[in-house]
Amino acid sequence: MKKFKKIAFISIWVILIIGLLVSMGFVNKAQDSLLCKKIDVTVNQDGDLYFLDKMDVEQLIKDRGNPIVGQPKSFVNVPEIEKSLNSHAAIANAEVYMTIDGDLKVDVKQRNPVVRLINLDGDSYYIDDNGELMPLSDKYTAKVLVVNGFILEPFASRYKYSIDDIGKDSLLNATSMLGQIYAMANYINANEFWKSQVQQIYINKDKDMEIVPMVGDQKIIFGDTTAMDEKFKKLLTFYQQGLNTTGWWDKYSTINLKFKNQIVCTKKELLKVNKIN
Repeated sequence: MKKFKKIAFISIWVILIIGLLVSMGFVNKAQDSLLCKKIDVTVNQDGDLYFLDKMDVEQLIKDRGNPIVGQPKSFVNVPEIEKSLNSHAAIANAEVYMTIDGDLKVDVKQRNPVVRLINLDGDSYYIDDNGELMPLSDKYTAKVLVVNGFILEPFASRYKYSIDDIGKDSLLNATSMLGQIYAMANYINANEFWKSQVQQIYINKDKDMEIVPMVGDQKIIFGDTTAMDEKFKKLLTFYQQGLNTTGWWDKYSTINLKFKNQIVCTKKELLKVNKIN
């Protein structure tokens, strides 16, 4: 009797599993034959990014040449669409999937540039927040810190490398300023005061960074990114003293932050060097 009950129990479970598999087969077949109703695109525009909008992404999908809307779900190559979008220069990440209602959902995150470079040959490009080189866009110009001067790295031979890759490669890093520029841009962007005060950065022939300020006409020689936080604190002290002292602000033509524990300034009228500890 017990043996009969055990066989009956197993048989019932086998029938249930077979029924479930058959049902799933019908569901999958129905899903595969489901027609794509529309393309639903979402594009982030954090920080007022406008490299791409919904219409641009829809056009990128249509330009692939394969019809989407009205086609069975099984005919829509979701992985290929996702791969194609992720290869676009302005896209950081794209996720593509079909809903059970037959909508092709496309979620796109734009790349976010933190600094724009103009090299010695006039070639211009961005570095994004992931430390990746990024080309300019014909559609939109990001309002970011600009760095120019004696920058030798061309975009064409560096775009495949991240800032991290360049830093680890002795040959690429030997003459590169990109790592320092990226670090400097991130520091400035993270501080609302410096973000509002630093207009531009110039790389001179000695590879020293020179800050072009929004206020005043002084040449601010920053040097490299060694002790960066300390140098900015010294410069802040200079700003506070200058703004709080009548006539003091316009005395100096050059502010040099390269020396430890002091600011070396050159007076305009007498070209006299003063040290401010």
